[in-house]
Amino acid sequence: MDSGNKQLAELGAGGQRDRLSFDLVAAILFRCLPLLNEAGARHLFILLGLTVFVFTSLVYPGFQLLDLFWTRVLAGEPITTQQIAFLGLDATAVADWNPEVRKLVLRRVILVSVGVAIYATLAFTALYYYRVWYLQRINQLLRLQLLDRLQALSLRFHSDNSVGDSIYRMYQDSGMVTQLIEVLFVRPTLDGVRLVFSLVVLFLYKPLFAGIALVAWPVALVIGYLFSRPMRVDFRRARESNSALTGYIQESLSGIRVIKAYRAEKAELSRFETRSRDAFECAYGARNRFAVYKMLIFWAFAVCALGTSAWAAMLTTHQDPLYATGVLALFGFTVWNLGLYNNFKARMGESTAMSVSLFNTWGFVQDIAIGLDRVFELLDLEPEVKDEDDAIKMPAFESSIAFRGVSFAYQEDRPVLQNVDIEARASTISAIVGPTGSGKSTLMTLLLRLYDPTAGRVEIDGRDIRRFKVSSLRDNVAIALQENILFGTSIRENIRYARPAASDAQVREAARVAGADDFIEALADGYDTVLGERGAKLSTGQRQRVSIARAILKDTPILILDEPTAALDAETELRVMDNLAQWGNGRAVFIITHRLSTIRRADQVAFISEGELLECDSHDALMTVEGGAYRKLVDTEEAAARAAVA
Repeated sequence: MDSGNKQLAELGAGGQRDRLSFDLVAAILFRCLPLLNEAGARHLFILLGLTVFVFTSLVYPGFQLLDLFWTRVLAGEPITTQQIAFLGLDATAVADWNPEVRKLVLRRVILVSVGVAIYATLAFTALYYYRVWYLQRINQLLRLQLLDRLQALSLRFHSDNSVGDSIYRMYQDSGMVTQLIEVLFVRPTLDGVRLVFSLVVLFLYKPLFAGIALVAWPVALVIGYLFSRPMRVDFRRARESNSALTGYIQESLSGIRVIKAYRAEKAELSRFETRSRDAFECAYGARNRFAVYKMLIFWAFAVCALGTSAWAAMLTTHQDPLYATGVLALFGFTVWNLGLYNNFKARMGESTAMSVSLFNTWGFVQDIAIGLDRVFELLDLEPEVKDEDDAIKMPAFESSIAFRGVSFAYQEDRPVLQNVDIEARASTISAIVGPTGSGKSTLMTLLLRLYDPTAGRVEIDGRDIRRFKVSSLRDNVAIALQENILFGTSIRENIRYARPAASDAQVREAARVAGADDFIEALADGYDTVLGERGAKLSTGQRQRVSIARAILKDTPILILDEPTAALDAETELRVMDNLAQWGNGRAVFIITHRLSTIRRADQVAFISEGELLECDSHDALMTVEGGAYRKLVDTEEAAARAAVA
């Protein structure tokens, strides 16, 4: 296992990447800054500025409307000059403060309140949509980066790691980036402004009230410190268990045919129930700890709020003077009254709510940071196969492809290929033959640079393919895999997969060479027939021919076919091989196969066993070698065929 996979395995298993809370959050935030910039950082500042503006624009109307309703209309105290101007009334109309005038003021208060409510609703709705649009842009950019990295990582990584885990990191964990921006920028900015404003108002009423509102902060900081790391451990465990569950679901649905064939539905359901319960328990444990944390934070601030509210009620009863009468007199207030008491409760409640919200946000950040940390774990992995600094575009293929002393191992103590030497000339078909597990398919993956040899080199026209840019190399190689992977689109789009701009005529010609044209044209919708998941609507032989047609349409000088005729009848096989021989003029074609009828059509046969090249020559030449490995294989196959007929 390479260093990148070792790192990922360690991270997934134990969270060794865990750090101090502020270190982790700062590191994750730093990694998100390029995303903010690419999505348009100015939008974030505009969003924050507009949010603060809308909130502050509602402060004065809210302050006045509360006092007007509670103190002037209900308690009957005379209206102030500023409030007359605020309501847009004529001073002479309210000079006589009687019940009728109070009703007039009430109607105007209701009218202004409706106007303020409409303004606030429209403004905050617009801000909400703006925020969602911007945050989703960031999320989209991160997912694109993540998919790009997953595609760039070597097959070794994908062999060693669960598909479900990658899906979960990409779909669920990456979504945390929007939450991070929300809880580190938008919400703290708004909550911070509201908290500061409330504390300033409390200070103007009575400085001690603002001090009491801040008393709980040291206690809350201690609680936050004690809970942060345990919450992160729980959140990581919950995400890893849900990731494993996603992987199990993906694996079960992919193998649904096997499950049904063996009537294993109940057994699979039982396994799913066990894994789902484990995921639930991990998630429940994390959320339960978070709930305890939030409860302790709430009571730390609530006790202070209850005490100050009782004290303020006594001051209101005695109509004690306010502290900053010089400032508050500008708004028409000098002593405690019912309207100011209700305003005090709103400010005290808001300071408590905003303090609690900020600390709850810190708890959310622990989960968000773990989710994004899992994403950046993948983004931090370097592809095993990548361009050299001075790599060049691959020149046009001319004469030969050679494997020079090639060795390869997935694991250091388990070699797959050892000192393999093969040369394939242009306009030839090379058959790669050998027992199952001998390393035939692995040899071809080295030609595509899906892996790099651990020793030796692969050459095209005498140049090491590591000198070529990976993209240009793969542009010159087409491959039809043994799995015959197709997509749930039309047959036409499946054949066009590697060459989307190909014309219909080119698609039909590729299908003809692959021997697929006859059955495609016999379908009701022809080339527009939509396939099921993984091409399930076609037989194995039909999927095989569509896969070959896709490789042929790419029109590359190098073609690799992995068991291309395994599911074909003899007549179709003969037609496909004849077509390939004509199409392959000037090209190098490699065929990995076990079928003798296909092997005989090859120009040379490379026999590999246990990772070693034992023989390499034409079929006829190898059949003359007494006791040769290839001749033994052919004799065994023919004897088995005769026995089957008998």
